[in-house]
Amino acid sequence: MAVREITYEERDMMYDQAFKKMGIERKHPSREELEKEIIDYLGKKQPCTLATSGKDGWPRVSVVDYVNDGLTLYIFSEGGDKFKNLKENNRVGIGIGTGSKALMTRGINIWGIADVFDDETPEFAQGMHIISPIIKDMEKAAGGSVKIPQGILRLIRVVPARMVYHHTSKGIKHAVWEAVS
Repeated sequence: MAVREITYEERDMMYDQAFKKMGIERKHPSREELEKEIIDYLGKKQPCTLATSGKDGWPRVSVVDYVNDGLTLYIFSEGGDKFKNLKENNRVGIGIGTGSKALMTRGINIWGIADVFDDETPEFAQGMHIISPIIKDMEKAAGGSVKIPQGILRLIRVVPARMVYHHTSKGIKHAVWEAVS
């Protein structure tokens, strides 16, 4: 038999059958309900994987900390190849997930547009205010304030274009959110 891609209809039917066997009601949240679910999950600050790709097409994956402001994510970093890639291609992918068992899986895949700000932009100051809980955690772990040299820190703001969310124990599987044009 030839290998082929699963259709959305086949995927939904498969999920419906699995949830029925597990005794979980499959839910299809409204846009508003899905946004609330996603914002709740993003607020839990799970490990985040940021994928970038430059002109050469090779992906770069970075595990980073983030803070969300609604559906928008803010990531700060002192450098790395991700910034070279973002100059060449500002489309990114993000994966955040928890659980590895069928009933415990909760996670989100995000495709979005990234903007990079440095300490000379007004957006940087706004983003640093939003991301201050991460800096406070770093200082607590280090036992005091952390001196960050001027000019090396950059802020990445990711505005989502599309997201796919899963919260298996609540009956949510492959719930799609797309930005309104």
